Amino acid sequence: MNRVYLQILDNPFEDLVYSETSYDEGVTNHALAEELQNSFDIQYPSMVHVEYVDLFLEDESRFPEIREMLSHGLIRLPVILINGDPFLHGGISYQVIMEEVEKIISSGPLH
Repeated sequence: MNRVYLQILDNPFEDLVYSETSYDEGVTNHALAEELQNSFDIQYPSMVHVEYVDLFLEDESRFPEIREMLSHGLIRLPVILINGDPFLHGGISYQVIMEEVEKIISSGPLH
């Protein structure tokens, strides 16, 4: 089984929230990150780590490629990274993230 590191890069003041589940529109992306972590802790204990990153409080040298794309309007926050690779941007799709993580975990060891 593969471990998965999920990062949600965001500006909490924008509060761009998208989900196919029954969450309120007022729920923040930080709260969705916590809910994802709770769900993964139940389904895949110790296999998935979810990190919420406030890009505007974070060290400017971190995520330079993402910052560059954001500055040129090529992507929108929040940006979802899975194992360091961009996966989604512009919103958080709870179902799509869950499906992708399940696929990674069930794909077997990486060689």
